[in-house]
Amino acid sequence: MERLTPGDYFREALATLGEAGSEGLTVAVLCDRLEITKGSFYHHFGGMPGFVSQLLEYWEREHSARLIKISRAQPDPTLRIGMLTELAVGLPHAPEAAIRAWGRSSPEVAEATARVDRRRERHLTGAMSALGIDRPRARLLARLCVTLLVGVQQREQPVDLKRLRQMFEEVNKLVFLEADPELVARLLAVGDR
Repeated sequence: MERLTPGDYFREALATLGEAGSEGLTVAVLCDRLEITKGSFYHHFGGMPGFVSQLLEYWEREHSARLIKISRAQPDPTLRIGMLTELAVGLPHAPEAAIRAWGRSSPEVAEATARVDRRRERHLTGAMSALGIDRPRARLLARLCVTLLVGVQQREQPVDLKRLRQMFEEVNKLVFLEADPELVARLLAVGDR
């Protein structure tokens, strides 16, 4: 049998979370899904608490920090906003929803989700500031985007990706209008006629 990497365990755990929630994520279930012995699991992680800590680190690294790094590689701030929309739509929504639900009963998981949300908000604030939006306004719009994502993840199972993309595109319109005050003034002037 091919040797499993920690990433194999973490990917399978995220899939399990997405399908069965935190209650369904047990050593026995994970070992059955990976077709390994419990001894192998305990050898790698020492037990479920150690595994959960590493799983949360993996989720933060792969589904937040890595995606932010990809976004930062786009030098054009306008294109970066579109890229961020696609990255958000492409997130593993069912596992993220399960992690957030789990955080209501686990302080460690709650801390991880708070770190991810803060990191995502900070990055969005910076991306919007790069368009010329003042920081307080960019911070508010970033909070709106993260709240939209979290709300959809909690409300829809499965997440309707087309609708999520449409909602982000509506927020993006606000962002681009905010970035171009002259356009906003022209639109307001037309509305006053």
